[in-house]
Amino acid sequence: MRHRQRMLAAAAALYAAAAITIAAQAPSRTVWDGAFTAEQAERGRSQYATSCARCHGGSLEGGMGRSLVGTSFWNKWREQSVGDLLDYVSKNMPMGQTSTVTLSPPVYADIVSFLLRSNDLPAGQNELTPTSSASVQIVPKEGSSGELPATTLARVVGCLAPQGTDKDWRIISASRPERVKTIDGGTASAGQGADRHYALKFVLQPLAPLVGKKVAVVGILLGDGGVDGINVSTVTALAATCD
Repeated sequence: MRHRQRMLAAAAALYAAAAITIAAQAPSRTVWDGAFTAEQAERGRSQYATSCARCHGGSLEGGMGRSLVGTSFWNKWREQSVGDLLDYVSKNMPMGQTSTVTLSPPVYADIVSFLLRSNDLPAGQNELTPTSSASVQIVPKEGSSGELPATTLARVVGCLAPQGTDKDWRIISASRPERVKTIDGGTASAGQGADRHYALKFVLQPLAPLVGKKVAVVGILLGDGGVDGINVSTVTALAATCD
């Protein structure tokens, strides 16, 4: 009996390992795989006209609110999920973050479907829902570069270098940018850090006391991945040394 139990346990472990391997190998879905149906986007078109067009324009071109198509859309949402987009719209629209007006979950899903279609993204066979949208990534057709887009509010962790002869500040041995929602950046781990470096732009706080320390920098990325630097909001010390 014990031998049989051991055999069954071993078989179960192998099955679980195989399932994990298959899941890991399964390709993730993107907006190019069809995250909504054509019928859903068409419903969203009329709902958008009723609830959103006054601020964002009849053709999503922007007005009192930002444009929702083209470069504006991709800069805002690239490297996020459709679930992130749906969650944001559901919590903040219509009429902005102070609004007390809400729509039903299916209406929000229809409006987001229309938004996706308006950015030339294809329809699929299944309707967009809060559950299905969570696993769908917003990436360009040619695929993800893995870099957060320019104008993203992000945090990097690294070592603050001494001010250069050009009077510029830099952070070295730094991590890849991580998207954050507010300028306080939340809690950063002092263990982060890598081999990147960034120019710090438009710095308003005194940084000399932080030289040689591990710091978290929160700000707006200038160029994809911060290639042209970071427009600094806050710099916070994480550790007394960079080790």
